[in-house]
Amino acid sequence: MNFEAPPPSPPSIEKIEREIAVDLAKKAAIVTPIVVIGVGIWRGPDAALGAFLALALIVANFFASAAILGWTAKHAPHALAGAAMLSFLGRLVVITIIGAGIKQLDIVDFPVFAITLVVSYLALLFWEMRSISLTLAYPGLKPKPGQF
Repeated sequence: MNFEAPPPSPPSIEKIEREIAVDLAKKAAIVTPIVVIGVGIWRGPDAALGAFLALALIVANFFASAAILGWTAKHAPHALAGAAMLSFLGRLVVITIIGAGIKQLDIVDFPVFAITLVVSYLALLFWEMRSISLTLAYPGLKPKPGQF
């Protein structure tokens, strides 16, 4: 009798984008309290609210990206590069409009909002780069040790 375990199967490719967005959201959940409390102590409650809104907008942007790219990969994989580029530009326009609206409403410390938006977006992306697998065998997040 052969009692060897079957070879591991690679992860399903249908939820790769969502898996990465959830991982980014987890990292944002780690950073958010630190940033909000730190900025709140430094610049006050308006700044803390601005930092919180910026981080929430970043997470929403990542989930929107995952939804768009996931749908495109499933229904029109040949259009994936174009969809990625156009959705990035569209989401950038939406973020700009939201930022302009927040500035006009004057409900937060806008410089803190803007700086938190840009710095956190880039920091989360660079942090996530360490978690991404760059092989076709395991697309998406790198498998954890012992997982495969």
